[in-house]
Amino acid sequence: MSPHDLKASGLNHYRAERYAEAAAAFAEAATGFEAAGDRANAAEMRNNLCVVRMAQNDWVGALEAVEGTPEVFRALGDRLREAQALANLAAAHDGAGHVEQAADLYVQAIDLLGQLGETETRAACFKKLSALQVKLGQQLQALASMHSGLNLSTELSPKEKMLKEMIDKAVKLMGGSLPK
Repeated sequence: MSPHDLKASGLNHYRAERYAEAAAAFAEAATGFEAAGDRANAAEMRNNLCVVRMAQNDWVGALEAVEGTPEVFRALGDRLREAQALANLAAAHDGAGHVEQAADLYVQAIDLLGQLGETETRAACFKKLSALQVKLGQQLQALASMHSGLNLSTELSPKEKMLKEMIDKAVKLMGGSLPK
């Protein structure tokens, strides 16, 4: 199978929650793209493999898969995929319990996504960062991050809507601003 066929197969397996098959297809696709000199698609397949490993709660495998991919995308000038790779790397570190590394990587992803005008992934990163900031004892920063994430989200769950209303009220009571 060609690397492109393997990619399609991996996506189909992933959607069907056949994670072992998806992982095998993405790993083989990455190898095929690398052999063809297609660094961008190889790095994308490694990011896909990272997502599969995270779905399997295999944090070491997720980190191994995504390691170095933000740099590949940066070198290729693909800033959006660089930001997405940073977010995947952050999520893998988060799952592995590396709270400070994950928080730092989410901040990098948030900054780059902001420069690119991308909102949905940026909103998700702010929400993840908020949870990490709570673990780090940074409650006000966590509140500010969650506020930013909720404000960027185009669709909120009922729980998120209620949380947004509560945070908006708290911000008003605090004089209208939160720390950055």
